[in-house]
Amino acid sequence: MTEAHPPPPAPDWAWFLDIDGTLIEIAPTPSAMVSDPRLSALLTALSTRFGGRVALVSGRAVDNIDRLVAPFQSAAAAGLHGLERRTADGRLIRPRQTVGLDDIRDRLTRCAGAGLVVEDKGLTVALHYRHAPEREDEARRAVEQAVAAHPGFRVLAGKMVFEVEPAGFDKGTAVAAFMAEAPFIGRVPVFVGDDLTDEYGFAAAEALGGISVLVGPPRATRARYRIADVAGCRAWLARAAGS
Repeated sequence: MTEAHPPPPAPDWAWFLDIDGTLIEIAPTPSAMVSDPRLSALLTALSTRFGGRVALVSGRAVDNIDRLVAPFQSAAAAGLHGLERRTADGRLIRPRQTVGLDDIRDRLTRCAGAGLVVEDKGLTVALHYRHAPEREDEARRAVEQAVAAHPGFRVLAGKMVFEVEPAGFDKGTAVAAFMAEAPFIGRVPVFVGDDLTDEYGFAAAEALGGISVLVGPPRATRARYRIADVAGCRAWLARAAGS
């Protein structure tokens, strides 16, 4: 059962933070997001307080993450739901483009329009239906049909979006990989997120003896704790950072 408030931060925590819907409000389109100096200052203070044990874990690509949180410089980041990962010492780990993605992208592009928007992330492709919620079932069928011919891919359902990516990666695998490396190894993982794709991160943190925090209204979730909204999450993080 999800509890109302997370516990007070402890010095041995390692932070894994989603961005959209967790640290910043979700915009009408992903490209509408802009960097926020206040968020950058908050992340800088949190990282300083916890010895650099802060990793951003997002559906965005790593270079997109960097632009969004600038001028904060976080070496540790996981993008595209864990498909690409930059370690704390700056090494970027990412697979080569998987055969079949071009065909999937073409199929989804043909069904775009009238509120369905295709977002090409390079190694993944997403179909957004935020502007046409009545077309959710149609969008789901489109991505499922596109993936059916390419078993090396899977569909991730998020807030008003279906994303296609190579199988075997998620935010939970990213957390587990970070926790095997400095400066995270031996610490208590704390995963904070809002979306269905963050459920993998919640599960990984709990499996490693850590803490999981859902941001947003109550729903079925693996998270142990909940914060009501983005403002509440940022206030909690600010207290943890001592700012």
